[in-house]
Amino acid sequence: MLTKKIVLSDVPDLVDIMEKSFFQRDGFEMVRVIESDEAFQCIETDSPALAILDLSSLGAEGIHCCRRLKSDPLLQVTPIILILAENQLGLKSRCWDAGSDQVLERPLSALQLLDDACNLLGISRRLARRFPVSFHLEFRRDNDKKHVGIAVNLNIGGMFLASEVLYPQDARIILEFTLPGYTMPIGCLARVAWINHPEWVNKNNLPSGMGVEFLDLSGTAEIALQNFLGQLMKID
Repeated sequence: MLTKKIVLSDVPDLVDIMEKSFFQRDGFEMVRVIESDEAFQCIETDSPALAILDLSSLGAEGIHCCRRLKSDPLLQVTPIILILAENQLGLKSRCWDAGSDQVLERPLSALQLLDDACNLLGISRRLARRFPVSFHLEFRRDNDKKHVGIAVNLNIGGMFLASEVLYPQDARIILEFTLPGYTMPIGCLARVAWINHPEWVNKNNLPSGMGVEFLDLSGTAEIALQNFLGQLMKID
C-alpha cells in the first residue's frame, strides 16, 4: 500500500520546492536520498506515493534504478519522475525506455514539477496551493453582460473569484484579466467548480464568490501565468 511519503534526491533546489509545497502542508513526508541504491531501498521499504530522482546527482545510475523499479512487479506501481541536468539531454530517451513516468529538464520549473506530481498522484490541480492575490477582472457567461469581480487567490489551474454575481456549478464563463505588473490581457474559458454563497458558505475565510477552473489558457497566457506565480513563489 502506498504511503504519504515522497522519495526525492537530496538536491537543494528540488528539496526547497517540495518542502515548501502544499504536499508538505498536506502531511506528506519527504524522504531524501543521496545514492541510487539508497533510493531503491527506500522505495522497496516505504512504498512511497512518488519518487523524484535527480540525475544531476545520481547520474546514469538514476536511470538504472528506475529500470530496476519498473521491472519489479511489486515496486513498479510507484510513479517516478526523473530530472535531467542541463548537459544530460541526450539521456532523455533512455529515461523513457527505463519506464520513467515523467522526465523533466533543467532549469527546473517549480510549477511544472508540482503540476506533474499532482497528475501522477491523481490530485486535481485545484487542490494545489493557491497564492493570495488581489486584482480586478471581468467575467460573463455567453452573451450576458460583463460583471466585475476580484481575484482573491490564484494558481496555474484556476482562481477564486469574489463577486456578488454567482453562476451555478459547472457553468462555463469567460474571464478577462491582466496580471499585476503585466500589460498583456488574458482571456479564457473557465468552469465554475464550486460556489461560496452567502446562504451556504463552503469556506468561511473567503467572501461570496466562485472557485473557477481554467479550461483553455493559450500558450502565451499560460507562460505569463507560470512566470507570475513563479515570482510569487520566490517572494513567499
